[in-house]
Amino acid sequence: MKILITGGLGFIGSHLVEKLGRTNHVDIVDGFNSDYVGYKYIHRGSRGLELCNEIEQKHRSQALNYRLQLIKNKHKEILRYDSFIKLPLKQYDLIINCGALSEAILSQHFPEYTYQSIYSGLECLKKFYPNTPVLHISSSMVYGTWEGVIDEQYSLGSVDHYGDSKIKAETLCGNKDIILRPIHVYGMGDGKFSIWMNLERQLSIGKPFSLEAASCIYIDDFVLAIKNILDNWKPGIYNISYDFIRAIEPIKAVYPKNFEYKIKSGPTGKPRGSLDSTKLLDTFGITFKHKDYESTIKDYYGKYENFCQKQ
Repeated sequence: MKILITGGLGFIGSHLVEKLGRTNHVDIVDGFNSDYVGYKYIHRGSRGLELCNEIEQKHRSQALNYRLQLIKNKHKEILRYDSFIKLPLKQYDLIINCGALSEAILSQHFPEYTYQSIYSGLECLKKFYPNTPVLHISSSMVYGTWEGVIDEQYSLGSVDHYGDSKIKAETLCGNKDIILRPIHVYGMGDGKFSIWMNLERQLSIGKPFSLEAASCIYIDDFVLAIKNILDNWKPGIYNISYDFIRAIEPIKAVYPKNFEYKIKSGPTGKPRGSLDSTKLLDTFGITFKHKDYESTIKDYYGKYENFCQKQ
C-alpha cells in the first residue's frame, strides 16, 4: 500500500511511519523546523506565551531525536513543506492526516496558523487527492468541556480556536474517510508536555507537578488501533481512549525523585470527563495491550531511561 502521512516527523506521525513503513510504501509531508511554534514556544498561564527554557528545549530536542530515529529507513521520501502549501504529485492508496498544530492551548496565540494547519491542510489534501480515503486525526477538543462518559453522539461545542478548527476540518471528510477523536496521547517522542519534562522543570523551580485526571491513550496502543483500522477499513467517526484515567501514583512509583503534585483542570479551566471508545473497539475488534495506567507508565519510563542512557 502507498501511504502519505502528513506530520510524519511529529509525535503520532513518526510512530505510524515506524510501524507502517515496515510493510508499506510510506511518504512523509512535514514542514517542521526549529521555528515551529509547538517546538519553540510554551504557554505559561497568566504569563502568556514564552520561549522554551533550557530544560524544555532539552526535552523537546530529545523527543525530536527519538522520532528521527524511529522513522529511519521506514519511509521512501520526506517532503519538507507544509501540507496546506504543497503536496507531492503522486497517487496514494491512503492518506493519514496528522499534520497540524498539536497543542491546543497555543491556538490562542496563533489563530491563523491553527486554522491553516488544521483546516486548510485537510482542505488541500481533499482537493489534491479527491478519491483517496483519509484517516483524519481529529481531537476530543471538538467536544469542548463535558462531564461523565460521552460517545461520538455527544454534541460538538468547542471552547477555543483549536477545537473550532478541528470541528470545521471534520466537515471536509466524506463517506470513505475515518475520523479519530483521541484524548491525551502520550509516550516517548512527545515533545509538547512530556511527563518527564514537566517533572524536571517543576522540581528545578520548587513547584508541584500538575496532572489532569482525565482519559488517555498510550502511543503504543494508539498505533495498534491504527493497524487494526487499516486492516478492517470501516468509515465513520470514532473516539479513541482507554476506560481508565491518568493517576499520580504510577508516576511516583517509577520516578527516582520525590515530588509534590496537584491535580489540575483541563485546558478549558474545567474538569473533563471521559470518552467511550466502545464503537471503535467493537467495530475493529481491538484489544489494547495495556490494561491500566501503571503498565503504560512503566513502559514509558523504561523507554525514556534507555534512550537517555544512549545519548
